[in-house]
Amino acid sequence: MKAVPIFVAFFLLFTLASLAVPIPMFPGNMVISMIEISTAEVIVYLEAITNGLTYGFVTWLVFFVVFKKLDKPLYQ
Repeated sequence: MKAVPIFVAFFLLFTLASLAVPIPMFPGNMVISMIEISTAEVIVYLEAITNGLTYGFVTWLVFFVVFKKLDKPLYQ
């Protein structure tokens, strides 16, 4: 359960950073170009949520793998 706060923290961090800095960032800009939404208001939020989910999941996965290896005893 340690990984859930990590995911939430990095999801919020990357979502808010994507909203604060108006530059196209991968993968959010790629998803928007695939969906082809014409409403400009929705594009910004959808791109930010996509970036938050992607980078939050990647950070969670790295955290999970690293701590899984650290919890394993060296000698069995």
